Amino acid sequence: MLFWSSLQYFPYLLAAPGNHTQEMSMTQRTVLVVDDEKSQRDLIRDILRLEAYAVLEAADYEEALAVQGRHLGEIDLLLIDLSLPGRNGYELSKALLAVEPDLAVLFVSGHAGAELCKSFNMPVTDVHFLQKPFPPAELVRRVKFLLESAGPLAGSVSAV
Repeated sequence: MLFWSSLQYFPYLLAAPGNHTQEMSMTQRTVLVVDDEKSQRDLIRDILRLEAYAVLEAADYEEALAVQGRHLGEIDLLLIDLSLPGRNGYELSKALLAVEPDLAVLFVSGHAGAELCKSFNMPVTDVHFLQKPFPPAELVRRVKFLLESAGPLAGSVSAV
């Protein structure tokens, strides 16, 4: 007998047949979510876990570096809020890319992307950006796109 509480651990049991573009793979992709707002981190974590991603979390620059340093495996995607206390998300992405050059990066913010790029001196054409608030389906679509894109940086920023 299947109990409702077990569905949180097996989300594919809730899905109708044929709704997934691919079967669950034997290797789980890892996403590091960095956002200083705990409620945002929790929501993003829950959405990504329902899609069978492994999720690491951090609230700021220093914690993200510590999480990355402790993690034994590869981090596939950095999902990061641009506006962090202290050092910003763009600086953090460059620091993490210096250690993991194949890392894909998705920036999120409640502010307009082009304006933020100017204020952080970021190249507008070299970033993936998702504006808050976003629907869960759009988050999942963007994450899948970045993880399936060809090339080591998948259109993300460079560590330079």
